[in-house]
Amino acid sequence: MSCNINRSINVGFLSSIVISLLSYFYIKSLKQLDITKKLFLFVVFFVIATSMDYFNYCFTKCNNIKSSITYSVFTVGLIYLFYTLFIGKLTLDRSELITIGMNIVFLTGLHYFLCNIRNLEIK
Repeated sequence: MSCNINRSINVGFLSSIVISLLSYFYIKSLKQLDITKKLFLFVVFFVIATSMDYFNYCFTKCNNIKSSITYSVFTVGLIYLFYTLFIGKLTLDRSELITIGMNIVFLTGLHYFLCNIRNLEIK
C-alpha cells in the first residue's frame, strides 16, 4: 500500500474544522479564549488528525470496526490531552461528554467508511 501525505493533510484539515466547530459550540470555556489560543488549538487539532490519519492510512487494516474505534478514541484522547495541557482544564460536564462522544463517533465513521476508498489508486 502506498502512503499519500496530501490525502492525510486534507482529512486532517477537514477533521480539525469539524472538531473545532463542535468544541466551540458545546464547550463553554472555549468561547472565552482569545483568538491566539483558539488558533493554537486548531493547529493542535490539525497536527493530531493529520498524523493519525497518515499512520492509519499506512498501517491499519480496513473493514475492522475495532481498528476504527481505536483510531478515534486515541485521536480524541490526544486532542483533549493537548487541550488540557495547553488551553485549560476540562470540567467533563454533560455537554463536554456529549462533544467527546460525538467526536469519537464522527472519527470512527470517517475511518471505517473511507478506509476502502482511500486504498483505490487512480491511474
